Amino acid sequence: MAQKSNQRFDRRDLIKGSVAAAACWGLGVAPAFGDSKGGSDVVRLGVIGTGWRGGQLIDAFSKASGVKIVAVCDADESRVGEQAEKLNKSGKDKVDTVTDYRKILERDDIDAVAIAAPNHWHSLMAIEACQAGKHVYCEKPVCHSMWEGRKMVEAMHKYDRIVAAGFQNRSDTGLMKAIPMIHSGKFGAIQQIRGLCYRGRNSIGKLETPLTPPKSVDYNLWLGPAADQAIMRPKFHYDWHWDFNTGNGDMGNQGPHELDLIRWALGDPTHPAKVMSFGGRFGWDDAGNTPNMQCSVFDYGDGIPVIFEVRNLYQKENHGVGRFRYGPFVGIHVTCENGSYRGGRGGGAFYDKRGQKLEEIKGDSGMGHQQNFVDAIRTNDPGSLRSPIESGYYSSCMSHLAGIAVRTGQETPDKEIAERLSDNALAAEVYDRFSKQLQLWEVDTKKTPWRMGPTLTFDNAKEQFTAGDNLTAANGLLRREDRSPFVVPESV
Repeated sequence: MAQKSNQRFDRRDLIKGSVAAAACWGLGVAPAFGDSKGGSDVVRLGVIGTGWRGGQLIDAFSKASGVKIVAVCDADESRVGEQAEKLNKSGKDKVDTVTDYRKILERDDIDAVAIAAPNHWHSLMAIEACQAGKHVYCEKPVCHSMWEGRKMVEAMHKYDRIVAAGFQNRSDTGLMKAIPMIHSGKFGAIQQIRGLCYRGRNSIGKLETPLTPPKSVDYNLWLGPAADQAIMRPKFHYDWHWDFNTGNGDMGNQGPHELDLIRWALGDPTHPAKVMSFGGRFGWDDAGNTPNMQCSVFDYGDGIPVIFEVRNLYQKENHGVGRFRYGPFVGIHVTCENGSYRGGRGGGAFYDKRGQKLEEIKGDSGMGHQQNFVDAIRTNDPGSLRSPIESGYYSSCMSHLAGIAVRTGQETPDKEIAERLSDNALAAEVYDRFSKQLQLWEVDTKKTPWRMGPTLTFDNAKEQFTAGDNLTAANGLLRREDRSPFVVPESV
């Protein structure tokens, strides 16, 4: 039976527990990995979050060498039991189940945690894990807001933990070959980069009265730092992605993977200097409040246009309407002086300027990403991580900056959008394609208008917006007001 608890552990108790565990070295109790110089054979892992992605991580870590899953945790008692049963039936050692993640952090027989809880929990869980002496693997986006993500990075440094981000594209064998080829200059300098996120999602529906969470869910623990707001969607799990209170839309769901590819191709810059975005939630009158169509323009100050588009409306009738014809459905398109790369997780290809394929490079979808995390712990070598948390933070922040840019915008008529995009041919072309698809859906943009934000200037050092309309509102969205007592600390 999974354990339930609504009591909050004091962070000082967690830190004391990890220090006490380290002090037990002389008593034969091994400290957390990274405290010893010699490494060890087996990393003892706790998995927090056993939904769709959590189940995938459990499967991946089960197949990795040098790791043993000791416990699994989920605020939904029914889901955590299902995952534990699968592991136990597979012939693995018996796995413990808990519903309170803090029970995972206080255990001395767990060296590391993998976090696959909803977005709004990522940073606080990771910070507290570091404080408790655990190494951390955190799913994307690594933070729900920019400020808490910075605190997460600070905790990694302060407690000297190995913290990896779940950007598995960094471990894709094809991309590990393709990106260095772009950097080599073989195809000339980069002229522009497009990121593409086309997913055929459906409406999440809308209730007339608030949803009552399943009885199997410890709702207080599930909600954690998020505001206690009425849930008006029919499905409790997963569809939290489309509510800004707990998720970040597809710009912050699938999008971070491709935004990470953009940063990788650009040589891993930090934050962009400017961002502009327009979007809307079209075709669905549902409980979601995140855009299902969105275009964002990033300026890194290097003269390379960066544009990213999210399109969740599935295609009707003419399947070519709405999509960028030269790219994958999900991936990147890098235009260079003498050719281009089109691809993403699992593979891609280089093309010459006429569009003729030059070389295809197949990948493995990053199957070794979890093994890379385990190996970094076993060798006590954070530098060997392919996706360290600080890199994952900057990639996640691209999605947050785009989200803020559109949320601080205004409902804007089509004519005005066209006028404002007249000096940006790339964004204007996206708007034109998206508008044609909305026509197929018979969407009346006078009744459901686009929301277009201002061009916002961002100060990299201060991590604050410094120019653009609605500055107060924009800077206010860099940080969330956490629900007590689940509060990300000012000082980690």
